Amino acid sequence: ADGVRYTFWTFGGKVPGKFIRIREGDLVQFHLDNHPNNKMPHNIDLHAVTGPGGGAASSLSAPGYSSVFSFKALNPGLYVYHCATAPVAMHVANGMYGLILVEPREGLPKVDREYYVMQGDFYTKGANGQAGLQPFSMVKAIDERPDYVVFNGAVGAVTGDNARVAKQGETVRLYFGVGGPNLTSSFHVIGEIFDRVWAEGNMGVVTRDVQTTMVPAGGAAIVDFKVEVPGTYILVDHSLTRAFNKGALGMLKVTGVENKLVYSGKISDEVY
Repeated sequence: ADGVRYTFWTFGGKVPGKFIRIREGDLVQFHLDNHPNNKMPHNIDLHAVTGPGGGAASSLSAPGYSSVFSFKALNPGLYVYHCATAPVAMHVANGMYGLILVEPREGLPKVDREYYVMQGDFYTKGANGQAGLQPFSMVKAIDERPDYVVFNGAVGAVTGDNARVAKQGETVRLYFGVGGPNLTSSFHVIGEIFDRVWAEGNMGVVTRDVQTTMVPAGGAAIVDFKVEVPGTYILVDHSLTRAFNKGALGMLKVTGVENKLVYSGKISDEVY
């Protein structure tokens, strides 16, 4: 947050790590490099992988080493990946997570815009907003008392100049995941209804006309919705103190022409 610094552990320098996109039936060769300047061994558990540890057993890499393994994408869906080196919760809590999409062979329905958002809970020695470099607190993590619950690694990472954008009439798809390590998200977009939800990243079942979808720690969901009227739509974890007090809040800014039939705006302002 503003004035608060933190030493993240990452895949590729960002939280979340890169969005990996493959197709059902693909044979994937995966390379994990651990930079020589790092201090810790790391690995990767991809929930899309069928095999011991989701790849963790084959990818453990000491600083200065690289590991290679391969897997076949057997099951379509949207999956979390994360570091699985002990203590696993510490590696995940410091930011080592991302999403991997295994598209079904026939692909997904076409949309106008796609965005990638992940929620994570962070645990610092100092209280929320306490300035300066904040170390990770294992005590708070074990007690599941996060100081920050944020989208894409920081308070405001998906707001203001970093807000996602769309035009009136477009269909937006959000690939939403929860790295955790602990909290389940009640994902909601204020002022929109999800036209389609692939709950828990399950490609086999589409739920329609959904207001809020539960996304567990280590889980994901795909949501589609058409934006009918312009304005700023707020993305939240509907456990609302997380959104308004700890940072789990984002924005989608939609440009276009008012549609008074769909949404009138305030018609009058009268004395009660």
